[in-house]
Amino acid sequence: MKKILLILAFGLSLAGSVQAQDSVQVKTQVSAPYKLAVGMRYASGPAGVALGLTAKYFIREQAALEAYSDLNPSSRHFLASLSYVWQPKLATSGRLRPYAGIGIGMLRTNNPAPMYFDGPDSYTNLVGVASFGVEYTMKKIPLAISLDYRSAFVRYGRSTPPYVHLNNSNTIGLGLKYTFR
Repeated sequence: MKKILLILAFGLSLAGSVQAQDSVQVKTQVSAPYKLAVGMRYASGPAGVALGLTAKYFIREQAALEAYSDLNPSSRHFLASLSYVWQPKLATSGRLRPYAGIGIGMLRTNNPAPMYFDGPDSYTNLVGVASFGVEYTMKKIPLAISLDYRSAFVRYGRSTPPYVHLNNSNTIGLGLKYTFR
């Protein structure tokens, strides 16, 4: 009789522990630092300095869509782009995150000197855009600071003369974004 009661008690405790483990909720190891961020990007490159608007929306824990547009449409190089960004979490820090992105954009390049070079006043092309950098999300205030390099690497569309280089649209930028959790 003692054997049966001991087996029954052991069986009930085992069944209770199995149910308890099913009800435990496990948090994911990786989470996006924020859901949406909107801000400004100050960039410098071969064609001069530029100020732009940027918005990043996380679609997964480590993946986001980022839209970018220069603010001055009459600048020598005007870029508007949409990129897929991979932003993994580092093992050492949850707030400092590197990222790399690839996307598509429209690049309008103004003719540097229409009186010396034949052709239209500007050239508009579809371009491939690559970016990589690092972003730091503040702990107590809803801000994110980023430092990145953005480059147009492929051009499609109307042929452009050799003096209109894609390298002139490459920039190094410092961004400041307001984050929404």
